[in-house]
Amino acid sequence: MMHAGFGIWELTPPLGVELAGYGYYLNRRALSVRDPLYARAVLLETDDVRSLVISCDLLGLSKAVCAEVFRHAEALGIPAERVMIVSIHTHTGPAIKYHEGCGFVDGAYAARVGGLICRAADEAAADLAEVTALHQAFSPFEGDHIYNRTVADGPVDRFVRGFTLTRCGKAPICLINAACHGVFLRRSTAVSADFAGEINRLMEEHGVRSIYLNGLCGDIDPCKPSEARLNEFARIVVNAFTERSRPLPLSLEAGSLPFALKLTSVTEKEIRGAAKRAVETAGGAEKPAARVALAWEKEMLARLDQLQDTEEITCKYLLLGGVPVVAFPFEGYTRIGQEIRDITGRQDSLVLGCSEELLGYLPTRDDIARGAYAALESNFLYKRLPVVPGEAERLGRETGRMLKKILP
Repeated sequence: MMHAGFGIWELTPPLGVELAGYGYYLNRRALSVRDPLYARAVLLETDDVRSLVISCDLLGLSKAVCAEVFRHAEALGIPAERVMIVSIHTHTGPAIKYHEGCGFVDGAYAARVGGLICRAADEAAADLAEVTALHQAFSPFEGDHIYNRTVADGPVDRFVRGFTLTRCGKAPICLINAACHGVFLRRSTAVSADFAGEINRLMEEHGVRSIYLNGLCGDIDPCKPSEARLNEFARIVVNAFTERSRPLPLSLEAGSLPFALKLTSVTEKEIRGAAKRAVETAGGAEKPAARVALAWEKEMLARLDQLQDTEEITCKYLLLGGVPVVAFPFEGYTRIGQEIRDITGRQDSLVLGCSEELLGYLPTRDDIARGAYAALESNFLYKRLPVVPGEAERLGRETGRMLKKILP
């Protein structure tokens, strides 16, 4: 027997907070609210497993916020390894963790966010009802609304995936997944969940409780972004999701997968050299991109003795009705998902990005070879070391192999 509950709690920040993304030191303040931001939670349980899936209408989360949610989940009988927290990566919401130049954190607001997310989890726990049927959505979609921004004709995942849980006496719950950067609204000063918020709104018009789970969006952007295009894309995704479905068994597994991420080893000379080249490229130390690079240089030199060439991370997974769902703490690239689906033989797998504390981009080997934004410059604002080339592909392969061993 399976039970499921849905919870939602508002995360909308106060007006005046700085919004995250779209460039450096923009001082882009929230002047209005286009649509509220929410934390949405789905609690799933069988006789053997209790798990929690949370999606937040934010750019990303901090380690402190996630730790607060994990502690609260423990009180609900859910261990941290069975709690999957993701963010939709909207660029018209506030920063929770500071990324240099890309939106200063409002400390008072950020300190409340963990507690607000926990309220959504509590609502989900109070909403539990028996699941009478579980259906899978897995459909292609058409349109020119998204593209691979890193390379011409690069891979684009044009599938909508997800689940519908029909419940006894309560509204169905839908978990819906596609992949795109949350930047349809460009440099708007209105708080918004971007296209993800519109997808949830449209799904709710169908009489369901909806949670949107963003895929690997690191290399996927809207094409010709605008509010009209946002609405079109959201409707395309919803139509694809509701177009067809197939029944699944009422089964659930959840846990975490370990991975040792390899980072580039650097010397003091190399740190200073990278910052110097960034300043020269930007056209002077006063330029915004140069300021970001110099802030990175200062922090890396201060932490030089503590810098490591490996980083232990964990990736959360679910098997819902036997269908894999896995989440990574990166703005990951489409190819990672391709590796996982090819190895597992499950093209219907949901591969999510921007989970838990957002660690930045995870570019592919070819993107690193081009010296593109995600490969180098983005490390400055996230204050991290670049990954070793090939780590994105290796993460996909190893995750695929681990999932394949777990799959029924």
